[in-house]
Amino acid sequence: MEKAKTGTVGIEKYRGKYRLRLPRAIANGSSRYIFTGLSVDSQDGYKKAQRLAWDIEDEIVKGAFNPSKYKATRKHQITSSLTLSELWQLYSNYRKPSLDISTYHAHYEGTYKRLIAEMPYHSPDDAENVKVWLVRNRPANVARRILILLSAAMDWAELQGFVATNKFKGLYKNIKVFKKKLINPFTTFEMQAILEAFQGSHYESFVRFLFLTGCRTGEAIALQWKQVAPDYSYVTINATYYPELKTRKPTKTHANRKVPCNSQIAKLLQSLPKGDLLDPVFTSRNGGIISNKLLLKAYWKPKLTKLIKKGLVDRYRPLYNTRHTAITRMLESGLTSAEVARVVGNSPKVITEHYAGVSRLTVLPEI
Repeated sequence: MEKAKTGTVGIEKYRGKYRLRLPRAIANGSSRYIFTGLSVDSQDGYKKAQRLAWDIEDEIVKGAFNPSKYKATRKHQITSSLTLSELWQLYSNYRKPSLDISTYHAHYEGTYKRLIAEMPYHSPDDAENVKVWLVRNRPANVARRILILLSAAMDWAELQGFVATNKFKGLYKNIKVFKKKLINPFTTFEMQAILEAFQGSHYESFVRFLFLTGCRTGEAIALQWKQVAPDYSYVTINATYYPELKTRKPTKTHANRKVPCNSQIAKLLQSLPKGDLLDPVFTSRNGGIISNKLLLKAYWKPKLTKLIKKGLVDRYRPLYNTRHTAITRMLESGLTSAEVARVVGNSPKVITEHYAGVSRLTVLPEI
């Protein structure tokens, strides 16, 4: 953009929009700028900004220029033209570089985006109505989370000149969210029943590995032969599998860890047909990457349903509870919270707060 002559109104690109720069004789500092809300990507954005600049120059010459009139008018036009969904998309694009790729696609472009689109209120001025609808139609934790995110998005939108004020600010504060229930591991009897049900199945080794190591499901799916020590003494966990993008990515904590292999884990790995270094250790029936969704639907849920009917399993729990079970059993075996944390990729605090209290039945001392 060419530098404006002294006494003229300049046009600048700022964060994807055109803004006008007033002469120093008229205003100083941040008050020198008028945000037009016109996109630099639009075909006629610059022409409209230029016409507005000429109008302001004429008013300056006549001594009739009032900067507050332009700023208020432009802001009103901006706030009335963008819906919550459109503002969320802009905010999502802004946040993308700083977000984990799975968080961006699964939540910002997935669950959050869909929920905002489903709401019957679409204006950023409808904040109170949005809150009422969320509280009535969604769990408290979801309602609170969405309001926090919308408030952050509107803070950003206000800075960009897209909205006049953030009407979502603080709306989440009086929504009470109850703490999550305690984790629910399988008992040893239930675990043995599940393993027997999977005996002879293609996925027997996979399920047994989960019970033995406490790995997250995605970590076990992403496990490659290069991560298995040549002598089978340990496996290195450094990635998880993200099904939506069909790719491996860093673990949840973005930290690598070594899982020591006891004799059962080593024997299990040795029994599997070893592929190339980049091949998955555990495969689907056709030799590809395991689909967690298909595994749950076609194998895990049907088998557990039968076990529940037989009275061998108390109630249904997802495949991820194999992790809870493994952690609980590690604590019961005498490992400390710090030792368990190193193996499963949690902090000692999480292990102590969420698992230590349920690792064994509380027995009161006798007198």
